[in-house]
Amino acid sequence: MNDRHPMPLREIAAAIERRNRFLVATHVRPDGDAIGSVLGLTSILRKLGKTADAYCQDPAPPAQAFLAGAHDIRRRLEDPSLYDAAILVDCGGLRRVGDALADSIQRIPLLINIDHHLNNAPFGDLYWVNSAASSTCEMLYDLCRYLRAPLDADLAAQLYTGLLMDTGGFRFANTNQRVLEIAGELVAAGADPAYLAEQAYESATPEAIQLLAQVLGTIRFFADNRLASAELTQQMFTTTGTSPVDSEGFINHLRSVKSVRLAMLFREDPDGVIHVSLRSKGPVDVAAFAKTHGGGGHRHAAAFRLNGKLAEVRAQITQEALSYLTGSERS
Repeated sequence: MNDRHPMPLREIAAAIERRNRFLVATHVRPDGDAIGSVLGLTSILRKLGKTADAYCQDPAPPAQAFLAGAHDIRRRLEDPSLYDAAILVDCGGLRRVGDALADSIQRIPLLINIDHHLNNAPFGDLYWVNSAASSTCEMLYDLCRYLRAPLDADLAAQLYTGLLMDTGGFRFANTNQRVLEIAGELVAAGADPAYLAEQAYESATPEAIQLLAQVLGTIRFFADNRLASAELTQQMFTTTGTSPVDSEGFINHLRSVKSVRLAMLFREDPDGVIHVSLRSKGPVDVAAFAKTHGGGGHRHAAAFRLNGKLAEVRAQITQEALSYLTGSERS
């Protein structure tokens, strides 16, 4: 094994080699990198002869439901004594897995945290947080190679999916030479880029398109079209027969407008909480903006949650975003 790898990777690899029964979990309302990570690490562990089970409070989004193992993801943990280690992937905090699962995971002897989110305050007995990585799947590719786990077509597709989704189809600023080199290695191992892109970006249901039409009808532009915002209400979900899973990626339609530097999507949740998704271009750091409200993420993709009425939260955050946008462009 090569010492050029970072210390956290080596420590986690050593811990994996010493243990045999693993729980692998990711955050609620999982995205492509979360599903790719939880399935990919489960596959890696099994290839090493370990017992490993994937957990997530919510089901995989339709765009990732085809991945090997997606239908075997467990939703709840009945007996923590089945495992001697838990590994959380793509998760900014223990509670991000959901309270019930988090309470059970705390009873497992060893907790490992692998993530690439900038806001991730270290937690767990061992942790590896690399905000320079495009995705958690990129980090798991390194772990796979370090542990010399065989890389087959199913595992390659799982890891490629995380790279694909968190780079916006290799369009975002976190796409670099290394990401493309890893993608090439995964394709060589059997990942089918055309098929995976079709699943990710061309598998929407008619109901999801109807939902998108309603959301696009709420777009408002500010600051000479440099700021765009839209909203997603519970009524929209009801009338179209959809759920938040169907709205994955909607905010990228706002970001796609050439003049837009900051895009915001306000989603009304059933519990009265407003989920605010943020995307940006150029010098605008939405992770820093999200952090002022207890959220976080990456420089060009972040989120946070606020209690309140949708109209009031949207008006308040829009005013704050206008000031933040002006300051970001001047600095």
